[in-house]
Amino acid sequence: MLFRDKVIALAAAAVLFGAVPALAAADTTVAIVNGTKIYKKDVDNAIKELGQKLSGVDKKEVFPLVVDQIINEKLLDDAATAAKITESKDYQKRLEVLKAQMIKQMYFERLLSSKVTQEQVKAAYTKFEKDNKGKVEAHARHILVPSEEEAVQAIKDLDAGQKFEDIAKKRSSGPNAQVGGDLGWFLKDEMIAPISDVVFKMKPGSYTKTPVKTDLGWHVIKVEDRRERQVPKFEQVEGEIRGMLSQQALKALVIDLRAKADVQLFDEAGNPVNAAAAAPKKGAAATDDKEEPKKEKAPKKDGPKNAAQLLEEKEAEGKQD
Repeated sequence: MLFRDKVIALAAAAVLFGAVPALAAADTTVAIVNGTKIYKKDVDNAIKELGQKLSGVDKKEVFPLVVDQIINEKLLDDAATAAKITESKDYQKRLEVLKAQMIKQMYFERLLSSKVTQEQVKAAYTKFEKDNKGKVEAHARHILVPSEEEAVQAIKDLDAGQKFEDIAKKRSSGPNAQVGGDLGWFLKDEMIAPISDVVFKMKPGSYTKTPVKTDLGWHVIKVEDRRERQVPKFEQVEGEIRGMLSQQALKALVIDLRAKADVQLFDEAGNPVNAAAAAPKKGAAATDDKEEPKKEKAPKKDGPKNAAQLLEEKEAEGKQD
C-alpha cells in the first residue's frame, strides 16, 4: 500500500472511531466545511488516536491528509443528516437492537466488576501455576508410513547411518514430512497415546527399534530432547484466565435466571415441550464452569497448528471414516 493510501486509511479509522470533531474550543481554523469550522486541535486529536501506527512519520506529511479525511467525514455526516436517516423505520429498528445489546453488555460488565476480581484472577493463576509446575515436555520427530514393512525398512536405513530427517522427507506421509517429521515440543497428554507412551520412556537422541502402530499407520520415532516446560507468567495468561472466569460467571448467571424464570417451550408445530428436559442441567453446567485453563498450554495465539494437533485431527478423521 502506498504511503498516502495507508495514512488515509489510518486517518479514516481514527476519525471514524474516536476523533470526530466535537468541535474543539476556540483554536486555529484549518478548514471550513459548509460553514462548520474544523480546528487544528481536531486534527491533532485524530493524529494522536493513530499513535504508534505513525511512528517515525513526519507530522507535516500526515497533517494535510488527516485534514482531508476529516473534511470527507464531515461531508458524509451532512449527507446522512440531509437524507433523514434517523427518521427511517430501519434506523429505529437497528437503534433498538443496539440499545438492547448495550444494555446487556453494561449489565454484564457491572456484574463482572464484582464477580471477577483481580484477586480471583490471581488465585486462579496460582492454581494454574501449581498444576503446571515441573511438567516435562519432549521434542520428537516421526516417520509415518502405511505398512509395518516400510517402517522396518526405515529403521534399517537409520541403523545404516542415514539421517532421520532425510528419510522423513522422502517417505513420511505425515503433515510434517517436509520439516523432517518434526512434532515440536509437547507434554505427554498433548500427543496421541501410542506415541506419547513411547516417547516419554526413550532417551534423547534415540529412535525406536521397532515400529509403533496407531490409527494413522506405522511410526518410527526419534526423541530429540526433553526439558521442563516453563509456566507462562501471570501477565501472559491473565487475559485468558479472566475470560474463563467471565464465562463461568455468565453461565452461572444464565442458570440462575432460568431456574427462577417461568419458561414454556413449544416445538415447530406449536406443541408443548418439556421445559425441564430442554433446560441445561445444573450439575453438568457447574462441572463445565469449573474447568481450569488448559494446564499445559500458554494463551492461544494466531498461527499454524502444531504437529501434535495435526496428528490428533488426522486420527479423529480416520475414526470417523
